[in-house]
Amino acid sequence: MILDVLSSSARYEGLGPRFARAFQWLRSVDPSTLPDGKTAIDGDDVFVLAQRRMTKKLDLVKWEAHRKFADIQYIVEGQEAMFWEALSRTEPGEYLEEKDFLALETESWVDLEVPAGQFAVFFPEDAHRPGILIPGADPVFKLVVKVRL
Repeated sequence: MILDVLSSSARYEGLGPRFARAFQWLRSVDPSTLPDGKTAIDGDDVFVLAQRRMTKKLDLVKWEAHRKFADIQYIVEGQEAMFWEALSRTEPGEYLEEKDFLALETESWVDLEVPAGQFAVFFPEDAHRPGILIPGADPVFKLVVKVRL
């Protein structure tokens, strides 16, 4: 898991050419021009899901992990809480291959508050629970860049 600010993202381009493409795109795009939903960056290997919405109460947000993609979750506006835990410390549930979604349960985690301008990268070994409401926070505009591994 990585937590950093977009202005420092060039240091993570060494993770591979798809990560380089994703971070270069994030630094150059005007987020206000993106429609909600999926936009291709590099075909099915790198794409973004633009999400404008209210965050959710904790009991409405599920734990997840992915096997085929890493997530770069960049907060454009607002802020949200995200929970993280090492996948090895969770109880895996059902894996939906077509959605690359592994359901999980865990009793421990690290609580992160992610404001506008910051991003979190979640790899397959990272269980995460994003989109959690911070009381008093504004709605969130978030870009979730999916990077095929």
